[in-house]
Amino acid sequence: MDRVNWKLMSLEEKQAFYAKISLQLSDHKRQLFEQKIKHRTRHFSLALENMMKTQNASALMRTADAFGVQQVDIYDKSERFNVSSGISKGVERWIDTQFFNTYNEGGVAQWADVLKSSGRKLYVTALNNNAKPLQEIDPKVPATICFGNEQEGVSEELIQDADEVIYIPMKGFVESFNVSVSCGIVLHYLTNKMEEAGISRGLSREDEIETKIYWALRTIPNSQRFI
Repeated sequence: MDRVNWKLMSLEEKQAFYAKISLQLSDHKRQLFEQKIKHRTRHFSLALENMMKTQNASALMRTADAFGVQQVDIYDKSERFNVSSGISKGVERWIDTQFFNTYNEGGVAQWADVLKSSGRKLYVTALNNNAKPLQEIDPKVPATICFGNEQEGVSEELIQDADEVIYIPMKGFVESFNVSVSCGIVLHYLTNKMEEAGISRGLSREDEIETKIYWALRTIPNSQRFI
């Protein structure tokens, strides 16, 4: 079989390519793809800066998937997290994960530029005098929500580059949740408010078919034979 670069195909060709490879999937899996693709969104994306524990990064990636957030960007200056590290086995098949290479691509400021180039605002979660409560964020505005590591939070450099700093108001004596709980609260709130504001979930036609191709290729055994 000739190797193909499906990314260079027209929309119609991609649809035909997916129809072909999806024959390798079970009926249940194909139906599941059709159900789940309608609930994906790129209106909000998730970004993780210098996470210290792989299990926390994994938990946040699972949270993104649970709320239909398709894009997760990861910055780690120690290079402890990479595509081959196997973090969050399973969920990485369903979300698009972009790792920022600090050695070849630059530091935090460059990463912030990359995040903003998507057209989304950059919101970081932190407690400082300029932070806005989560409830004041306009859910109609596309945004990347960034969480920092468990001990230090997001870096001061990223705070300076952010469009907004946000926090979750607390009613008790504790000042913050752990990063996994915080992520769940923020994504649950924003995606719900997004829908209440009339912004429907779903991707463009081309993004939808490309995402299903990725899902299929990550699911089918020995899928390299198709590409």
